[in-house]
Amino acid sequence: MLFLYKPDFKFRKAKIDKKVCLPAGEFEEFLKNPLGDMPCIEENMDLMREDQEKIYHCLLITGEGRRDGVLVESEGYRYARYASYVPDAAALEYESLSEFGTRLSWLAEQMVSEGTGNTREGSWDFAFDELRERSGLSFSENPQLAELLADMIVERPEVKLVSVRSDCLTLCFYPEHCPNWQGEESGQSLAEPVTPEEDSGDNSGDKVRQEDEARATGACLKDLLCARWENLHLIHDEIDYGLPHTIVELDAGTLTEAGKEAWTDVLGAKVVRVFQGYFGLQMELSGVKASRLDAFSAMLAGYCSVEDYENWVNEPEEAIAPVIQEG
Repeated sequence: MLFLYKPDFKFRKAKIDKKVCLPAGEFEEFLKNPLGDMPCIEENMDLMREDQEKIYHCLLITGEGRRDGVLVESEGYRYARYASYVPDAAALEYESLSEFGTRLSWLAEQMVSEGTGNTREGSWDFAFDELRERSGLSFSENPQLAELLADMIVERPEVKLVSVRSDCLTLCFYPEHCPNWQGEESGQSLAEPVTPEEDSGDNSGDKVRQEDEARATGACLKDLLCARWENLHLIHDEIDYGLPHTIVELDAGTLTEAGKEAWTDVLGAKVVRVFQGYFGLQMELSGVKASRLDAFSAMLAGYCSVEDYENWVNEPEEAIAPVIQEG
């Protein structure tokens, strides 16, 4: 909440005695007119009071499908005489959930701060055993918890991508956030676009602009093909199109020049995160049509015409990049 004039913030201890969930429309009207009489407040006036220990016993009013809510202590009136808007009502309603979220937020902050402050090459590993000692949370025994932490961290502006491995989290950062960065100034930062003169291939102007756009927003798929990926599954960040195809091998030498040209949009897709998930090694991508991503994976798995496959894919011996092993 923003104020034109700063009021005197008088904090009060509060306890939620009851939760009321209104239809979404009614809750929206309540937010627009919080001083209007409310039937739900009138029906629960006896619950709301200030006890001898100066604790406010309150009503938590939320709306269907809404995360936010309003904490109300009516003091015997039919309207919200004392009220506080709550952006995340669930965290307020369940103290254990609030504590859990606070612990994860603290851990994410520590990891980003330590990683950017110490890395010289742009990445930093955090072993699950180490994270357990810090937070008391077991990530090795709970993969979903590790993925949740990765989702939180990748939202930070300093973080390019997060890889969830079997025993650790690997954070990759943008160089401009790493004071000890010792990489070469040219060609190292994925946040800096390349120019046509720096491009070594016979790319057209349109392709160079597409590459510039992909690099400006972060790492894209072709940026990570300097290493070989084995048994990889490409998934879309928003659309679930079912069981993804398994790509046995993928690196910079997998596609021919014709293949790179035909699949420019997929190669330019932004990498959201790399993690060990339900299907195995998974790479989550955005900025590309889900249908094209599925078709690309299917093509590499051999689900295309022989003519297309021979035109787009090199023979295996031409792929010479080092192998990335997960787990």
